[in-house]
This record gives sequence, C-alpha cells and structure tokens, in this order.
Amino acid sequence: MERNILLNLDLKEIYDNYLIKKEKDNKEVYKKKNPNKYYRASAAGHCFKKHWYSINGYEGKEMDDKSRRLLRLGTIVHEDIQKAIELYQDDNLLSKNEEVFSQEYNINFKTEYQIIIESLNVMGSADIVVLDSENTATVLDIKTTHSWKWKMMFGRNKEPKPSRMYELQLGTYALGILEQENIDYEDISLYLVYYKKDDSMMKYVDVNPIWMDNAAEYWATLNETLDMVEDENDLPRNSLNVPIENWECKYCQFEPICN
Repeated sequence: MERNILLNLDLKEIYDNYLIKKEKDNKEVYKKKNPNKYYRASAAGHCFKKHWYSINGYEGKEMDDKSRRLLRLGTIVHEDIQKAIELYQDDNLLSKNEEVFSQEYNINFKTEYQIIIESLNVMGSADIVVLDSENTATVLDIKTTHSWKWKMMFGRNKEPKPSRMYELQLGTYALGILEQENIDYEDISLYLVYYKKDDSMMKYVDVNPIWMDNAAEYWATLNETLDMVEDENDLPRNSLNVPIENWECKYCQFEPICN
C-alpha cells in the first residue's frame, strides 16, 4: 500500500503548486508595499513599455513551471547568503547594541536594504549593504547565473560589453543609499557577486560608479517619457526604448498584449 502511494507521488507537481502559491503570496505582499506607484529598481534597463504595463496593474502571461523553479533557485541562494551575513554579524557582535558593534568593528551589515528614490519614482531592495563609521558604503548585488553566462563573463573570450541591466540595477540601489545614508558619491563602492548554479563557484565584479549616473539618466528619461503616455498606443512597439534590447520581447510577460 505504502509503495503504491509513493509511486503515485508526483513531486514535480507538488513543488510546482507550492511555487504557484508562493508566487501569488509574494505578489500580494508587493502590491501592499507598492500599489502601482513606484517603478521597480530590479527592472532597471528594461523596455519602457514593460514598465508602463507593470505600473498600470497589467498582469501579463503566467510564468511557466520551469522558469518559476529557476527563479526560486536564485531566491534560495540569495536568502542563504543573506542569512549567512546576518549570522556572521551576530556571531561577531560583542554587544547587542548596534552602535557599539559599528564602533568596535567599524562596519555594519544590512541585508534586503530598502530604498525609495522619490525624485525618480523608483523603489527596490539591495541584497547586501556594508556601512562603516567612516561614512563609506559598499553595495553588493547577488546574481545567480548559468555556465554560458559565466563563460561570457569570465572565460577566455569574454564578452566586451557589461551586462548593463545588472549595472543599472546596482547603480539604482547605490543612488538610494547615497540619499538615505547621506554618503558622498566618491565614498561608495559597487559590486556584482556572481554565483554559478552549475558548480557553485562565486566571483566578484567591481562595478564603476559611473553606473549611478547612468541609472539616474535612465530613470529620469523613463519618467519623462511615461508622464506623456495616456494609453498603450502612445508607446508602439519599435518606438524609442520599446524595446531597448531586441531579445526582451521573447521573455516579456506582456508580449502577448503588446502592440
């Protein structure tokens, strides 16, 4: 009897259903936090029309099971690294007083650091922020990647241009941290931390702070453009920044309704 139950146990279906529920719960949490007001920092560099659909409450097509599982794998890695950072801080905390910790160790870690930049109408959360008593900051964003992307980043025949969207996203977080922590432009460092899913290798990439300027320009242009848009017909496909990259449409949840 027990053997027959196990043979009929479809773990893939059970896990997929779990992820569907988790996705729904996460969307509800995000809507309460951001009721279609702010643009998502995590979508920096994306097609302008994608932002318009998102901020106007369009749902788009449902994610397929494989993509949902891949996304969850990245989320688990993020959560584990953030928990490891928090544990490291707790284990080295001689006093539970955060101010004392900062003075003794000269650093303070923050995970899932929330930013809101009102002037650019954007919000998001940086994976890891390291602050010190010298009023400097380091911002780290974790990116899980597959072997092909890793090869393009670190192999013998490296891709000459940066990933752009990742750099813009990181630059956006840095802009928020500058504003919220009152840190000078020259006193912040930016890093992408790549985690290869195939064999768990990890590498840092030092990102030029110029990406903060690029991010500010991107969001300012987006706001200026979308402020003039009344309906989707004002943003026809193949107009300025719709899309920005040719491959975007293939992976966009709004592709079926985009004209």
